[in-house]
Amino acid sequence: MPRIKISGPALVDSGKDSEDGTIALVTDSEVLKSLNGLRYDDEMFSDYLADDEAFSEIADIVSGGILLFEYDQASGSLVGSIGYDLTRDLSEEEIEMLVEYTIDQLSDGIGSNFSQERVLNGEVAPFINYEELVAS
Repeated sequence: MPRIKISGPALVDSGKDSEDGTIALVTDSEVLKSLNGLRYDDEMFSDYLADDEAFSEIADIVSGGILLFEYDQASGSLVGSIGYDLTRDLSEEEIEMLVEYTIDQLSDGIGSNFSQERVLNGEVAPFINYEELVAS
């Protein structure tokens, strides 16, 4: 079964505002390392594909989609990814569609649900910089 992974660099919100009111990002390598293997599987990204007419044509092709964070030792950074299972390889247009859908979920869906839950629990909240997503 083919798979596609959509990934990008992850940033970590400390849950506290900085002095200028912006997000205070965590850069401590020990904190970043502690997030290695963190998964959010309360919701699957593919669960909502059919709900949006713009993406419904790939809903029968794509399944899965768990948010995962991994620490990259070589770069000393955190990487976030969403891996999808496919019934067949996607066309370039379908890949672009899936990336767009994933961005929507990261910014105002599953990704924000995950971040909000962690902050409410007093935990740091990693999130993927969706402006730098890559499909592989």
